[in-house]
Amino acid sequence: MNFNKKRNWQDLLNLVEDYDYIYIYGFASAGKWINDKLNGKIKVLGFIECDLKKSTHEHNGTKVIYYKDLLERKITKNKGKVLIINTVTEISETWQKGLDLNPDLQVPLGLFLNDHPLSEVADVSGEFLGYFLNAVKESHSSYFLGQGIFLRSIDILVTERCSMKCQDCSNLMQYYKKPENIEVDQMINEIEILLSKIDHLYEIRLIGGEPFVNRHIYDMIAYSSNLKKVSYVVLFTNATVPLNIEKLKNNGSNLKKISFQITNYGEELSRQLKQVTEGLDQLKIPYRAHSPEWWTDSGRIIHEDRTKEELEVLFENCCGKNLLTLTDNKIYRCPFAANADRLQGIPHNKENYVEITASPKDIVKYTKDIKYLPACNYCKGRSWDSPQIDPAIQTKKPLEYRKY
Repeated sequence: MNFNKKRNWQDLLNLVEDYDYIYIYGFASAGKWINDKLNGKIKVLGFIECDLKKSTHEHNGTKVIYYKDLLERKITKNKGKVLIINTVTEISETWQKGLDLNPDLQVPLGLFLNDHPLSEVADVSGEFLGYFLNAVKESHSSYFLGQGIFLRSIDILVTERCSMKCQDCSNLMQYYKKPENIEVDQMINEIEILLSKIDHLYEIRLIGGEPFVNRHIYDMIAYSSNLKKVSYVVLFTNATVPLNIEKLKNNGSNLKKISFQITNYGEELSRQLKQVTEGLDQLKIPYRAHSPEWWTDSGRIIHEDRTKEELEVLFENCCGKNLLTLTDNKIYRCPFAANADRLQGIPHNKENYVEITASPKDIVKYTKDIKYLPACNYCKGRSWDSPQIDPAIQTKKPLEYRKY
């Protein structure tokens, strides 16, 4: 089957009728949604996940299957014709993995989402589900249809300050001794240069630290949400700081392009959760509020003496290697590399980043083709099968580290 054109929802329903079973690649909201739409029309054998930590989960009776377990036995065809529907936004990371499972056919969900019927799923509202499905649609269309230079997301570090001090923060906020806010003009200048080099950016993720400790955050939201080349602006917050509803409503922000990811650390820490969510409900801004998820022991700067081959394996299995971060006029592949470099916690190396003034070709090469970063030699790794640790343990003072 050729994937050189967009299709519609009915095309997928017609295709499914030719198969006996399906697997759904991806256990995020898009995967759960398509499971609910198709289960009953066809037998769904399971969700495929590279994240071992999700292998004990299920959704509406459909269980998660660990990718490596399924790969060992391949997909047995004596049960009938098998179809994989790939729902993962990082399609370049999972497409070949899906083919390696040897199904009769694998299809990208995003090419069939031009007239999809929305509905609520799990703990996600219909509005927020639309944001997820549009991410799948645009990511898959870019990958298969070649619609210019497309970036799935970019993290903008708007502050090093945080209202919490988690000793295991994978963004390394626990190391900052004199944290600073980023100025609005600096952020605007960096985004303008980046957008001049690419055709589309699905989402800008305003992060910290805690972004709402930067008193200019509302100006940053207003600017970001009115950019034509950007589909969404996502705020990552811990609900420790009240939301200024009137300022967000009246400062010129495009509320239709804004969403929130809220981590609820409990009443003692996320004490403004109710105020924040009620404000977002009032403004009809979609959000997802959830408990801390999938914390691993990756919040340390520790020098390792790894071989090239070991670094490539570490990078290949990293769940954070596509969390592009924009800071200091540079794009980094992950928040660890960005913050370790800002902290001077690793030796300076130009291979850890690409300048935003670089050519579009070089930016694409860095974001798509590299095998590992020199910074990987100072990271414990964030593989999908890393064991979980207790989240949000607070430290009273910044952690010590060697400064290069």
